[in-house]
Amino acid sequence: MAKILLVDDEVHLLKAMDMFLRSRKHDVMPISDGREAERLIRSSPYDLIISDIRMTPVDGLQLLRIARESCPETPVILITAYATLDVALDAIRAGAFDFVTKPFKTDNFMATVRRALDYPRIVDGAIQLDPPEPTPQRFNPLIIKSVEMQALCQRLEQFAPTDEAVLILGERGAGKRQVAQILHGLSRRKDYPFVSVDCSAGTAANLITQLCGAGSPTADSPSEKDGALETAKGGTVVLEYIEELPAALQPSIVCLIKMREFMRPGDTQVYQVDVRILATSRALPVIQPSDDPQHVEWIKMLSAISLPVPPLRERRADLLPLISRWVNQRTAPAGSKPWKMTAQAFDVLDQYPWPGNVEELERTLSQAMTKARERRIDISDLPPSLVEAVAQIKTISQQHLQRNELRGKSFRDYIRLKQEDYRPLSGPKAARIS
Repeated sequence: MAKILLVDDEVHLLKAMDMFLRSRKHDVMPISDGREAERLIRSSPYDLIISDIRMTPVDGLQLLRIARESCPETPVILITAYATLDVALDAIRAGAFDFVTKPFKTDNFMATVRRALDYPRIVDGAIQLDPPEPTPQRFNPLIIKSVEMQALCQRLEQFAPTDEAVLILGERGAGKRQVAQILHGLSRRKDYPFVSVDCSAGTAANLITQLCGAGSPTADSPSEKDGALETAKGGTVVLEYIEELPAALQPSIVCLIKMREFMRPGDTQVYQVDVRILATSRALPVIQPSDDPQHVEWIKMLSAISLPVPPLRERRADLLPLISRWVNQRTAPAGSKPWKMTAQAFDVLDQYPWPGNVEELERTLSQAMTKARERRIDISDLPPSLVEAVAQIKTISQQHLQRNELRGKSFRDYIRLKQEDYRPLSGPKAARIS
């Protein structure tokens, strides 16, 4: 439960927002007079301040300035029916956590409130990077503070008891392999092997050998070699980058999933196998009108049960715990000076779209820790290309903004929508990150 000061001279909206917030168990102080709000800000501590901008005689921007002087750690959300990008930018530059336009949907408004309350508290211009709360052992090494990752974990527990094939979907670096390992660890097969095969590596012949093993002994191959299917007997086989599986192998995978059987190259014997098949892919396969029936069957079989892994930019509540965990894992033994990050540096990381997801975040932090002085990460320690990318995202021209684009959204959400139009790819394009 948070203590919230709510200020708006529009009484009906004030009552509605008060009701929304109280329904989420928050302690709300609704005020319709700016002068009274000014007195309360100077005299009482609050976890969050929400204020309309257009009020008399004291408006929202004046209250923001007073809050920055009296309680700089308290986030302030400003709201108005008169939305322009210039006003939004002015509010953010003045220190507002977010700027929300009227009319707004209740869910969007409450999501903005939740983000403000979850935002790290800044003391003396910096955030102390304390170790995050431990994740339940069954979901290690995931960070699951966000509602998106909590929903993913619920689905993992739902799918774990079955032997059904699951297609794990996600961008590069999102953690698809980790999710596959957790799914295996939650299943009845957890005490048996977990084996992965990279479908993007090698020819069709090499892949079938990796999966099924070598044929009967010959002069060239004097001993049989078990493939992944037999090595993982009783356990789980994950087919990584399944979208790159050669078409010639697709019927074999269908047979494997449906019948749990396979044939070795150059052998006529059919082998039964007791494994669970998982697969990872960057995107859900699409059926084209020109596809042959076998390919259609493969896609339908593969995508019958899919499990999307949200990208980092869609689970911002996990960002600080991820940063804190990475930094503390690479910190000297307990008792040493804790690491900190300036508010400016965290704001850059929070606004960046993270096309490389968690892997890119870890590379960024590793570089920043190497450059940082006195265990304090500042904006100057971040890669210049990343800082420049965020600067380009933020400098959106007023002439390209349609009035209805900002309507009903938070300014941070609007910026993140624009991130979809600017998704720089950092690091080597050919890098394999799962």
